[in-house]
Amino acid sequence: MVKNLKRARKLLEKEGRASDYDFFPQTYVLPLEHGIFVEEFRRNPGFTWIMKPCGRAQGRGIFLLDKLSQVNGWRKQLDDREKPETYVVSRYLDQPLLLGGRKFDLRIYVLVLSYVPLVVYLYRGGFCRFSSSRYTLDKANLKNLYMHLTNVAIQKKNEKYDENTGMKWPISKLKQYLLSKYGLAATSKLFGDIQVPFVYIV
Repeated sequence: MVKNLKRARKLLEKEGRASDYDFFPQTYVLPLEHGIFVEEFRRNPGFTWIMKPCGRAQGRGIFLLDKLSQVNGWRKQLDDREKPETYVVSRYLDQPLLLGGRKFDLRIYVLVLSYVPLVVYLYRGGFCRFSSSRYTLDKANLKNLYMHLTNVAIQKKNEKYDENTGMKWPISKLKQYLLSKYGLAATSKLFGDIQVPFVYIV
C-alpha cells in the first residue's frame, strides 16, 4: 500500500495537485529506505515518528521514537537475523482530532467491483476505535501505547478499558457527535475528504 500511495503522490505532484495528497504523512520502508529516512530525521530533529512491522497485527511491535539512537538500537536487534523484518516508519501526527481527550481511528470498509472502469462502494456501517488513556503531547509518554494506539488487543490490557463498549463507536454516532460540535458544513466536508484516499489506494 505504501508503494501505491507514493506512486499516486508523484503523479499528482506532476499534475500540480499535490494538495490533494495532504492526508499521507512522510513514510519510509525499512530497512530498504533507512538511509533516506535518516537524512529526513536529521533535517527535522524535533519530529516524532511511529514504526510499525509489516508482518504483524494487533499492535504488536509498534513503537514511537524521537531519537535516532532508538532506530539504531532497533537495527542492532536485526543484525542477528538472516532476513531483517520489514517496518514502515511514518511521521507521527501529534495534533490529532480528539474525542473526549482521546485518540481514535476509523475502520471503513470498501468494496471494489471493478478497476477498469473503477467501481468502488463505501460501506456506511464502519466504526471508530478509541484509546483508553487521554492524549498528551508530553514526550515522556511516548512509550504509553494505551495513549497512542487504538488496537483493541492493546487497549483491553489497560484497567481503563471499557468492556461494555469495547472502546468503539459506530460511524453513525461519530457523525452525530461531530454534527453537534462542528456543524453540518464541516462534518460533510470531513466525510467527503475521507473518501478521497480510497480512490488513490485502489
